[in-house]
Amino acid sequence: MSNNIKKLEDNEELYEKLRSLFTEHFDHFCFIVMDEDGDLYYDYNNVRIGRMLINETRKEMEAEIEDCEAIWFDDEEEE
Repeated sequence: MSNNIKKLEDNEELYEKLRSLFTEHFDHFCFIVMDEDGDLYYDYNNVRIGRMLINETRKEMEAEIEDCEAIWFDDEEEE
């Protein structure tokens, strides 16, 4: 059994909880996670929707950031 398969089995209960939560609140979903070793795990409720969500996310992430307003907070309160 490969390490990747073992890790997936070890986390199967967590993935089922995530899937259940997303199914309860969203018509369509896709999630992607990466473990500390850099292994990717992903799931979606529909292949076409999953591909579309990933492609749209890629486009958003590659787009130029325009008129982005950031609000920075210090960990310590200013007096």
